[in-house]
Amino acid sequence: MTEETNIVHIERPVPTESDMDTLVSVPTDARERMREAMRQAGLSQAAAAREISISPSALNQWLQGKYAGSNEEIEGKVENWLSARGRKDDVAGALPAIPTFFRSPSSLKIIDTLAYGQMAGDIVCIYGGPGVGKTVSLRQYRDTNPSVWIATMAPDSAPVVPALEEVAEAVGIRDAAGGARKIARAIRRRVEGTRGLLIIDEAQHLSVAALEQMRSIHDATGIGLALVGNEAVYARLTGGTRASHFAQLFSRIGSRLFISRPTIGDVRALAAAWNVKGKAELDLLQQIASKPGALRGVSKVLAYAAMSGGGAEITVSALRHAWSNLGAQE
Repeated sequence: MTEETNIVHIERPVPTESDMDTLVSVPTDARERMREAMRQAGLSQAAAAREISISPSALNQWLQGKYAGSNEEIEGKVENWLSARGRKDDVAGALPAIPTFFRSPSSLKIIDTLAYGQMAGDIVCIYGGPGVGKTVSLRQYRDTNPSVWIATMAPDSAPVVPALEEVAEAVGIRDAAGGARKIARAIRRRVEGTRGLLIIDEAQHLSVAALEQMRSIHDATGIGLALVGNEAVYARLTGGTRASHFAQLFSRIGSRLFISRPTIGDVRALAAAWNVKGKAELDLLQQIASKPGALRGVSKVLAYAAMSGGGAEITVSALRHAWSNLGAQE
């Protein structure tokens, strides 16, 4: 007897265009890698979208698998962004831990001068060439002492109001407005009674009136005032046709510190921070420090040599190679 088998045919629906979009969408792991990259970098979707050059809504929809536009286009941009971040991470991993501050003869002199200005509530002037460690020392002093503020000036800070706006920002007054008198009054109220120190970096940019305004804040509140910059700061206070304008300010300066160029001790201290101690290496670094850029140039050469060497000992050969690649000035 023959057994008859019944075969049931199931009709499957033809995929719609929407279904096809879902089927060919970006693999889930791309979205997961994107989420993980944002998590590690501490980026919001909006911030990541700006870096990728897409809209936040497009990134959000793509991450949820609901993007109605070209998923391939979004995927391409995301992959490019992920690759670029990976390359940056590789470079960052090869870079050594760059010393942000090192104790040197010049840095200690700067810090001692600042400490005197704050302790005595006096005006001090620190001036000299570029690359001798002034700004780094200022930041170190601010970060290790209470009630210390740094206002960094620029050419557009020369008039009184812009200069006061920089000071207001430095002491924690946001969106200062209302003219010179109102801003100055707010600054005085903020710093009075703090026994603090107001540091004006790049002070050579300030006009006569702006410098006098800084002195006025010092006089009214009793806080210390440090005028820091290049040699033009001191030259303006002591000589030329403008000297008479600064007579009152100059007479109030309690301590003056001039650092023309890095000392051998400064170079040795910086080299020691990188664990470089050989005579040949130190001689070359001293030569580099004598060029424009001074210690700043030495730091760049050391960082380049350390990165190129992958963490190996920094030799004189590595330093010469780094200096050459950075545009050595023999």
